[in-house]
Amino acid sequence: MNKTMRNVLGGIALLVSMAAGAQEYAPELQLSDDEAVCWYRICNAAPGMEGYAMTDANAVENGGEQDDALRLSVYLLPTEAEDFRSQWKLTAGEDGKVVITNRATGSQISNHSANSGDHNFTWLTFSNDAPGFIVTSLGDDAYRLESVEDDGVNRCLALAERGGEALAYPGSGESTSVVAWKFFPVEIETGIGSAKTDNAVIRVKGKHISVNGCPQWQLFNAQGEEMPRTVSLTTGIYVVKMPQKTVKVMVP
Repeated sequence: MNKTMRNVLGGIALLVSMAAGAQEYAPELQLSDDEAVCWYRICNAAPGMEGYAMTDANAVENGGEQDDALRLSVYLLPTEAEDFRSQWKLTAGEDGKVVITNRATGSQISNHSANSGDHNFTWLTFSNDAPGFIVTSLGDDAYRLESVEDDGVNRCLALAERGGEALAYPGSGESTSVVAWKFFPVEIETGIGSAKTDNAVIRVKGKHISVNGCPQWQLFNAQGEEMPRTVSLTTGIYVVKMPQKTVKVMVP
C-alpha cells in the first residue's frame, strides 16, 4: 500500500467512516476571519506522502473562463509551497464544522462526492455554500476530516488512487493512515480590513514577519524587547506596533 501511495498524483476519495460521532473543532488549528487569515498546505499523513498537498488543479490563468465540469475533484500534487493552488484557509461553518477554501480559485471542498469505479471522489464547489467538515485530532499533529453527505452517509476525506483497489477505512483512525491529514502553515495575514492601520496587512511567512501598507512599524518579542524587523524568529508570540494600532502575532 505504501508503494502505491507514493505513486499517487491524483485522487482524494471520500470513504465510508466507521465512527460518525460529532466532535468539537480542534483548537490547535487556526480559523481565519476578517482580521486574520492563515493559509495552510494540507498533506496526507500516510508514509511517503509528505510532499503531496491538496491542490485545486483547475486554476484559470489570464482571466480565462472556467468550465464548471472541470472543477470536479481535489488532487494530491507535489507542488511548491508558494503555489496558491495548494494553499487553503479554514473558516467556521455551521454546527462546529470547518469550511476549507482554496487561495487561488476560491473553490471550497464539498461534502458531495461522485462515484468513479471503486472510489467516491470529492467535488469542489465555487458557490461558497460548502457545509464543511468535522475536524478531529488523531494526535501527532494529524487530523481526520469527515462529513455527512446528501445520501446520509458519513464519510472521511481520504487518500486514494484512481483505478486502484478500494481502501478499507482504518477503524483505529491512526495518525499515519490514509484518512489522516497534516496542516502546514504557509502564510498568515493579520490586520486585514482594518481602517485604523490604513489597510496595512501583517504577513507571517516562514519565520519572518512583514507589514505591507505601513512603513513605520516596530517588532517586539513577548518580553517587550524590540527586535530587528528582518530577523529570523522562533515559534512564539510577537507584537507589531504601528502608529495607530498594536497587534499580537503568532509565529508557528
